[in-house]
Order: sequence, then structure tokens, then C-alpha cells
Amino acid sequence: MREITIYKMKPVYVAGEVENIIALEKKLTADKEVLAQIERDYNQSQDEFRCEYITAKRNYLSNVHFYYWLVLKKYFDDALVSEMPSFPDYQKEEMRRQGWMFPQAFINSRITTSGNVNVTTEELYIRNFDRMFDDLFNFSIGEPNSRIDRYFKQAIINYKNQCYYSCVVSLFPIIESYHQYITNFNEDSFYRIKDNLDVVKEKIKNVNQVYSIRIEYYINIVRQFNDLAKNHYFSVSLDRTNEPEIINRNRIMHGLFTREISQKDCLQLFCALSNMIVIKTILDANEMLDKLSKELNQLKQNK
Repeated sequence: MREITIYKMKPVYVAGEVENIIALEKKLTADKEVLAQIERDYNQSQDEFRCEYITAKRNYLSNVHFYYWLVLKKYFDDALVSEMPSFPDYQKEEMRRQGWMFPQAFINSRITTSGNVNVTTEELYIRNFDRMFDDLFNFSIGEPNSRIDRYFKQAIINYKNQCYYSCVVSLFPIIESYHQYITNFNEDSFYRIKDNLDVVKEKIKNVNQVYSIRIEYYINIVRQFNDLAKNHYFSVSLDRTNEPEIINRNRIMHGLFTREISQKDCLQLFCALSNMIVIKTILDANEMLDKLSKELNQLKQNK
């Protein structure tokens, strides 16, 4: 008899849930083919294959449900340490005040130096973000070879070639476009990112928490992005003399900027975009959990 078994957790000690997520991904790929075979037989003879189909479907959906729960758990595990009172990071607070968001890989990382280093904290982080660029920002946006995916790859090429103006001109519309993905905006009206910031804030507040302790890390990430978008990235700025420290889209697009666009400007936008991708992953996983719970309940009723 063809069978889809329930996935059993493997004990992991260092890699967190990544190992289980990868193993479960492989199992789901194989089990999907088995389920398709059983479903074809069921459609031809429902009475004969009903029990096999319902059992296989229920187990498959249970594994998919568990997969998305593990995805959420991974992100909450990453954030859990950062919220502990024993992990104060004054460097990061200083950086946040200067408009920096931190990529996922830097949630619980610090930059340390030996001896006297005659550079600012910000310069240290810029050096490290640049050195680790491919590891920090090696992610996909949209479907492979889609328009937004191609533009993002072009922004990376511009950054590596030190064409920083071209890089930020590429990144700003990508950020706006990706924000539309997060909000599921599909109306015919014109999209203004500042009008849709609260949508993401409410969505992330309603994500199912995997611990009894409520983890605020990603809620604060959305709050930080909304503040940057509203007060800096997409704020109205017409002053021709006092150039803001944090880059502003309107000044760039309307030719009002009065300083060189820098490596820092690009890295700040890459960092912001990387966090948006994490937020969308969390929201998608949460949405799938809710959807799969309903399907599983319906299967139990039809048994």
C-alpha cells in the first residue's frame, strides 16, 4: 500500500531548525508525487480508494502544516535571544538611530575590534556588510527572471561596480513594488507606500506566536521600516540646502539631492529590503498555517 508517513523531528543542536526544514522539504517533494498517484486512482474509483486517499491527504497536509510551523519557529528562535535582557547591544541602537536596519544574519551578531581602531561604529558595520554582501543579500525577489528579479540583480551589479546612484535608483522602486506584494495590493488605483504602511503592521501583529512569550522583534522591525519610509525614504523633501543624512527617494527622483550617493545609502536600502523579504516569508507561512488548519479540519469531518 502506498503510504505518506508523518514526519518525525530529528534532534538538532547547532543548526537549529534548518536541518529539519531541508529534510522536510525533500520529503514533501517525494510525497507530493505519491499523493498525485493516489488522487488519480481516487478520482477514478472513490469507493475503492477513499480511505487511502483521505489518510494520505491528511498526512501530507499535516507535514506541510508542520513545515510552515518550523519556518515560523526558525525566525522566532533567531529573534528570541535578541529580546533577552542579557543581550543589550548599544552599537545597534546607535546604528538604528542613523537609519540602519539589520539583516537576518545580524540579529544576534556583534562587531568587535581588537586594539584602537580609528573609525566610527557605522564605518565598521559598512565594512562588514560590504565584506559579507553576497551572504547577506543573496535572496530571490519574485519569480526567477521576473522583472523585479532582473532589476534586483541589476542593482547588485551596480553596487559592486560602485555605481551607487544607479543602485539606489533601482532599489527604491523595488522596495515599493515588494511592499505591494506584502500587502497583497491588487487594485487599479495608484499605489502609495505611505498609505499602506499600517496594513503590514496589523498583519505582523496577528502572526501566530510559537512560544507563550510574545516575541516583539518582527513587530518592531515593521515599526522601524514604517518610520524610515514615512519620515525619511519616502517623505516630502523640497529643501535644496540641507541634505538629509538618510537617503530620500523624492530628492533623488526629482534631482534635488546635493551630495554624492554613497555606499552607505545603497547598503541601508539593501538592509531594509532584506527585512521586508523576511517579513513576507513570515506572513506567507502564517497564512499557509491558517489555510492548512481549515483543510485538515475539513478532512477530519469527511472521514
